[in-house]
Amino acid sequence: MRFIAKVFDFGDVIGHFNWRRACFSWHSWHNTCMRNPKANTSAEPGHKAQISEREIRDALLMLLSESSNDGVRIQEELRLERGSARIDVAVIGSSLVGYEIKSDADTFARFANQIHAYNRIFDEIHLVCGERHLEAAKATIPSWWGIFVARRADDGDVVISLVRAANPNSRQDSFSLASMLWRDEALAMIDTATANVPKKASSHMLWEHIASTFSLEAIRSTVSHTLLRRPLTPF
Repeated sequence: MRFIAKVFDFGDVIGHFNWRRACFSWHSWHNTCMRNPKANTSAEPGHKAQISEREIRDALLMLLSESSNDGVRIQEELRLERGSARIDVAVIGSSLVGYEIKSDADTFARFANQIHAYNRIFDEIHLVCGERHLEAAKATIPSWWGIFVARRADDGDVVISLVRAANPNSRQDSFSLASMLWRDEALAMIDTATANVPKKASSHMLWEHIASTFSLEAIRSTVSHTLLRRPLTPF
């Protein structure tokens, strides 16, 4: 599936991708359209076909990859909190930015638990949803989450546009962030502080030690840099 990205500016100000913070920074009257020449056109005349999760994901990945640089990684299905949750797409740079996708065919079942997990990890979080879920999304997710909506244009193209910009997350949790580290990575972080930790300490003990010893900023920085160096694995 091939998407062609087009950006339309409706004023003197434009949106841009701020990779120093590894998140979208948008200004008013700016839409980003992902055009898919092979979009689903099987719907009856006068009715638009539902947009699938795969179409939204492909459009989002195109949007993110076209704005990426060598210091940023875009990773799908990033595991969080010992695998108890996953986020659809994560942008890993100097910050951690998450994108969760909800197509029109999806439900919000179990979404509340996901929201709390994402809040404990990411610097900024965005929901990318189908138009059917837009009002429910506004009522469900925290006010500081960003929202993008995916719509199907009359010509069948998939259009992703900004509804609400994200604000920085003030609810990150030191232990949850530390749990993103594998055991050897956690030991490496502790070794830099020459801490006296038992060699056979469990991963849980190491994460607790990191959470109680290091600042949130230090943990966040270490996790970001560690994830950037870690080999990509299939999801």
